[in-house]
Amino acid sequence: MTVVQALRHWAGQSLLRRLWLSTTLMVALVGVCTGAVSYVLGYVEANRLQDVQLRQVAALVHAGGPMPEATLPARAPEIDQDARIVVQRLGAPGGLPLPAGLAPGMHVLQADGHHWRVFVRRDPGGMIAAAQRTDLRSDAATDSAQRTLYPLLALIPLLALLATLVLRRALRPVLRLAAQVNARSEQRLEALPMAEVPRELLPFVASINGLLERVRALRERERRFLADAAHELRTPIAALTLQAENLDHVELPPEARERLHGMLGGLARTRAVVEQLLSLARAQSGPAGQPRPVDPMGVLRHVLEDLLPLARQRGIDIGIEHAEPAPRAAPILADPTQLYTLLRNAVDNALRYARPGGRVDLSCHTGTGPDGLAWTHVDVDDDGPGIPEELLPQAFEAFNRLHRDGEQGGSGLGLAIMSSIAANLGGTVRLSNRPQGGLRMRYSQRAERTAPPPSTEAAQP
Repeated sequence: MTVVQALRHWAGQSLLRRLWLSTTLMVALVGVCTGAVSYVLGYVEANRLQDVQLRQVAALVHAGGPMPEATLPARAPEIDQDARIVVQRLGAPGGLPLPAGLAPGMHVLQADGHHWRVFVRRDPGGMIAAAQRTDLRSDAATDSAQRTLYPLLALIPLLALLATLVLRRALRPVLRLAAQVNARSEQRLEALPMAEVPRELLPFVASINGLLERVRALRERERRFLADAAHELRTPIAALTLQAENLDHVELPPEARERLHGMLGGLARTRAVVEQLLSLARAQSGPAGQPRPVDPMGVLRHVLEDLLPLARQRGIDIGIEHAEPAPRAAPILADPTQLYTLLRNAVDNALRYARPGGRVDLSCHTGTGPDGLAWTHVDVDDDGPGIPEELLPQAFEAFNRLHRDGEQGGSGLGLAIMSSIAANLGGTVRLSNRPQGGLRMRYSQRAERTAPPPSTEAAQP
C-alpha cells in the first residue's frame, strides 16, 4: 500500500480526518507556494538594495571631495574584509584591474579571480568605481531571503494545528448529537431536538426523526397487538379452565382424569404466558406511574413473602443474605409497581432454575459506580445450571428459552420483561455465571441519597 493509499484509507474512516487532511494539504500547498514567491522576491529585493548601496557609496565619495589616485582603503577594525566595498578611480594603481573605459552604470566583471558587481560614476576628476564581490552579495541575498521564508514554513504546522481545533469545534454539535442518540435506551424514541443543529445537518436529523417515528409506531402496534391478544385470550382460557375444573368433580375413569389433569396443567401454563404477555406489553409502554424514592429492600422483602410458598414447595432455601446495616441501602427513584414486577420475575426465575433442595440468595447494597456516583445493586443468586457464556447476550430476547437444564415451565418472557422495566426505570439488569456455579441477576440503578420511605408503601405492587 502506497503512502497516498494509506492516507486515503486513514482519512476515509472519519469525516474529521478527511476535512483535516484536505485543509492541511491546502495550507501546506499555499504555504509552500507563498514561501517560494517570498523567497524569490526577498532575493531580488536584497540584490536591489545592495545595488542601491553601491550607488550611495559612490555618491558619498563624490560628495566628499577629490578622489585620491589610489584605492580608498578600509582600515576600520569592525569592517568585514570579505564583505567590504572597494572604491577606486578607474585605472588607478593598486586597485582592482578594472578596464579604464567602463561606461557609467552597473556592470558585472571578473577581476582578481572573482566576479564583481561594479557601479561606475562619472566625476569631474575621472570615473569612480564602487565594486563588491558577487558571491558575497549572493550569500547576503540568500540569507535575507531565507529570513523571510522561515516564518512562513513555521506557520504551516501551526495552521494545521489550528485547523484541527477549528474543525473539532465546528463538528462539536455532531458529536453532541451522536452522544445524545447513543445515551438513549430503546424505550426513548421521541424526536431529536433540532433547535441547535447546524443547517447542513438538518436533513440528516430530520431523516433520523422520521425513522424514530416509524420505529415508535411499529413498536406501539406490536405492544397493542400483544395487549389485545392477551386480553382476548384471557376470557376463553378462563372459561376453559372453569369448565375443566367443574369436570374434575365428575366421576371419570382414571385414564380420563389423568388426561384432564394434564389439560388443567396446560391451561395453567397458557394462563401464565398470557399474564406475562400483558406484563411485557405494560413494561414496553413506558413508566406507568410517577417515580418516587423507593426502598429496594422493602420491595425485595415483599417479593420474598409472596414467593416463599413456591420456595417451600420445591424445598429451596431462600433468604436475604446481605443487607447494609443502618443506615440502610440508599433508595432509588422508581415506580414501586414496576420495580416489584422486575424483582418478582428475577426471584421467580431463580426459583425455577435452582436445583431442588438448593439455595437462592437475595442481597442489596450500595456502592460506587464507574461514574463515581452511588449506585444501589440488588442481586438474586441461584445454584442452578447457569447459562452458557455464548448465550448470555441473547438472554433478554422474548421467547428465548436458552435450552437451560432444570425447570422448563417458563415462557421465555421473564427476562424480556425485566429488561424493558429496567430501561423504563433508568437502571440496568445484567446476568453473569457465578464461579461456584449458578446464575446471578443484578439490577443496578443510581441511588437517591434521601431518606427511604416506609417499606410498606414502597413494597405494594
